[in-house]
Amino acid sequence: MRNKYLSLTTNEETTPFSSAEEAWFWYCLCEQLDPNRAHKSKDRIVRPCETSDIFLAIKKLIRAGLLHPKHIKVLVKYGLQQIPPHPHFGDNLSICNLWQEALRFLDSLLRRKGIVV
Repeated sequence: MRNKYLSLTTNEETTPFSSAEEAWFWYCLCEQLDPNRAHKSKDRIVRPCETSDIFLAIKKLIRAGLLHPKHIKVLVKYGLQQIPPHPHFGDNLSICNLWQEALRFLDSLLRRKGIVV
């Protein structure tokens, strides 16, 4: 995957994500935005990674057999909606469990890389 966003070659202070869920929503939003528009704000928060780092983390979890197609389907669907599944909003409990399980695996990997605090 070719990264279409700015590289972190500057000495700017970065702000890690508070959770894997926040990192996942950021990734999905960035993938939907025009790459030129995503970096025009002077007040933007600089993250300790590029979008490709999140993508590669997901690929690593798939290769390790930890994430399966059902996980990916749930991650993509709710990532694009920018809201997690919730049983009180009519989401199936198995979908909520897939979401939580996928984010637990992602969280562990992103914490080791310093992307999530």
